[in-house]
Amino acid sequence: MPTITQVGSELAEVPFGEFLSNIAQGIADGQRALDLTSVQTLIELSNTIVQLIPEVTEVVTPEPFQVEVSGHDPIEVTGARVTSTPSPPVSMNALQAGIVPTFYQFSNATILLKMSVQLRQVEETDTDGNTRQAIRPFSSHVNFRTQNTFTYNVDASSSVTAVLVPVPAPTRLVPATVMVNALGQGPPTVTVST
Repeated sequence: MPTITQVGSELAEVPFGEFLSNIAQGIADGQRALDLTSVQTLIELSNTIVQLIPEVTEVVTPEPFQVEVSGHDPIEVTGARVTSTPSPPVSMNALQAGIVPTFYQFSNATILLKMSVQLRQVEETDTDGNTRQAIRPFSSHVNFRTQNTFTYNVDASSSVTAVLVPVPAPTRLVPATVMVNALGQGPPTVTVST
């Protein structure tokens, strides 16, 4: 992994392929950091206990009442009363409660760089020790010094566009839930949700 030796130092001229490779590596490092953060959030959710009310019972009962009408006898109207009763809270982890982390991925990354590209003759040595001459593209960024010193005509702005989209959590990260219902008279029923 390269180290930064001087904060704020200007980018030296580098081979064009290495320049593009470094940009791609930066995007890959960003994606890795996003994935690891989501996995860490998943672990924290599995360790966070919450109290949930799994069920609310509503009972509707008739409750007739009289409506006074001027000049007439009262009219009986069929009314209704709704009584709500929550069940006792149940302890479960946040993951069991259905809270899952959001995973993001780079769906598109566009990087527009203003740079000067030059072809240079270089001497390359292969693994056997043989040397040969080759022509390789080299690039360097264009800044105000390059532009003013060499009258280099270039637009002074660069831009980076990265589009992040949420994606479903990988299925292997979210555990399956096996529910064994032993409340009935007969044998227990088993339900598996994935």
